[in-house]
Amino acid sequence: MASMESALAGRTRRRILLGGAATGSLAAIGRGRAADPVTVNVAAYGGVINDYLSRTFGVPFERQTGIKVNFGTGASLALARLQASSGAAAQWDIIVLSGSEYSAAVQQNLIEPYDFATLDPHGRIPAAYRQSHGVKLSLYLFSMCWDKRQIPDASAPKTPAEFWDTERFKGKRSLYSNVVDGSVLEMALLADGVALDKLYPLDVDRALRSLNRLGRDNIIWHTANQEPIQQLTSGAVSLATAFNGRVILANRSGAQLNYSPAYSGVSGSPYTVSRASTKKREAFQLLSFMLTNPEAGAEYMQQTRYALPNTEALKLVPQEVLDELPTSPALQDKVFLKSDAWWAANLATATRKFREWQLGG
Repeated sequence: MASMESALAGRTRRRILLGGAATGSLAAIGRGRAADPVTVNVAAYGGVINDYLSRTFGVPFERQTGIKVNFGTGASLALARLQASSGAAAQWDIIVLSGSEYSAAVQQNLIEPYDFATLDPHGRIPAAYRQSHGVKLSLYLFSMCWDKRQIPDASAPKTPAEFWDTERFKGKRSLYSNVVDGSVLEMALLADGVALDKLYPLDVDRALRSLNRLGRDNIIWHTANQEPIQQLTSGAVSLATAFNGRVILANRSGAQLNYSPAYSGVSGSPYTVSRASTKKREAFQLLSFMLTNPEAGAEYMQQTRYALPNTEALKLVPQEVLDELPTSPALQDKVFLKSDAWWAANLATATRKFREWQLGG
């Protein structure tokens, strides 16, 4: 009787997770989990965002399925390659990639294709966001940010050209050295007068000339997403580029920062399942929950201001939150959409030129 009750409970949890689409094979996995709990390891970008991923997705998912979730760091194409070539079982089952890294991972057969019939049985993810091997879980703004203690909002730069103005805003700026994720080349072109809708194809040489005008001595390069927040709050810099959610979360902890949605880059990171994972089924169950559970998705958006492609979750988000999301209609003519296709085709050349420029000073 006890084993029957356990099996029924497992099936009930799976119905909650997959909207009633439980199968016999999933039931067998559920019984296996009861005896031998499984942990799905997610290589993400770390920092406070991992705390929100765990709180809004990981904890309720484990409560419903018994599958544990560990959100770690080190997400990269290099990690996906290493796991695929090692011949051993993957340490990380899900790897978060940038848009251009995703394209390379598909071409190199490093990640598993999505089965949307199982992953999203109710069609909550719009077709525009459905990629063969991944979905961008959250869309974010890469923005100009400032320390309000040093620069009041009324005096803050309104355009990249003003952000570049070293006479008006003296001191160093913190810029992201990852040219793919950080949009530093795009921002340099905007500062040079290129229109938002004319950025691509990127004129890399013109972008580097723009960075020359800003001056190497006026730049601190950061390599991790949390660094510009730390530099702003410590007073090391008054201006930085950063992801909007990081600014919002820092302010909840007492920071006095702000950012400009205008001229921001809109991007996102596909969540992909490693080919080398031995827990693919459980990994896709987690992704199904993260991408299609309305309540969890709405909570994540309210907490982070990162937009999800879950249409049902958007209905549960207050209007004041919707207005701050990268998908807001109010921002459509004020931001640019990062071109993953251009970066996938030009990543090596653009990165080489940028690194050579960095080393040339």
